[in-house]
Amino acid sequence: MSKSSKSKGKRYTAKQKAQILAYVDKINAQKGRGGITAAASRFGVTPLTISNWIKATGIPAVRGRPRGGGNFAANLRQLADLHENISKKETELAKLRREYAALKKKL
Repeated sequence: MSKSSKSKGKRYTAKQKAQILAYVDKINAQKGRGGITAAASRFGVTPLTISNWIKATGIPAVRGRPRGGGNFAANLRQLADLHENISKKETELAKLRREYAALKKKL
């Protein structure tokens, strides 16, 4: 295979993942199951990918209807927001480090 025929899978942002996983949680809360399949159909993401995202969150899968109203979606949105904030701060930090290195060379 040549390099041009190789393709990488689609990459999803933390916000997109949060939206999809919130939809999974919503369907599971309403029906008790089937959220992954419904989200896969609606968003065009494979069920295996969605399942891997859920496993990566470290939150155990809920069997049946979740108790307590399901704060999973809210926590996931907060996690996505924190991830975005961390990314911005890391970019700022990299800029400051470049500036520091440039000033240090002048000494």
